[in-house]
Amino acid sequence: MYRKALIVSVLVAFVCVQIADSLVCYTCVTPKDCKSPKKVTCTNAAANETSYYLGVYHQNVRNLTSTRFDCLALKYNWNNDVIHQLHGCVHPNVGACSLALKPAYAHYNKTRCLTCSGDKCNKNPAGKMSSSTITIVASVLGLLLVKIYA
Repeated sequence: MYRKALIVSVLVAFVCVQIADSLVCYTCVTPKDCKSPKKVTCTNAAANETSYYLGVYHQNVRNLTSTRFDCLALKYNWNNDVIHQLHGCVHPNVGACSLALKPAYAHYNKTRCLTCSGDKCNKNPAGKMSSSTITIVASVLGLLLVKIYA
């Protein structure tokens, strides 16, 4: 009896409890880099690095310190060409999508600005397995184990 309860408890913990981990975002600073972005675990240093790159084109970008982060995906076009692209971790209070461009870059057209709070949410999710798929597979395996040991 205890063996069944232990198996069910481990299964529920595996399927229902999210593993505690830091936010992971894609990071890149040029359109060329963004074709194959790297992954970074969000820290104050990573978020302030993104703020530094935001400050190249935007006014009033602040360096902050916090324990909460978002992922950022930003893209500007000019004459139908991607002229500036930036992905990375950002402090939510920076307000990255509402920053004003510096006058020298005011002619750029913002074609995409997204802040999100899920792991690797700042890249096109097409072609990757979602966490719900993993949960479904784990649930089916758990049910099979319960059937076998029941």
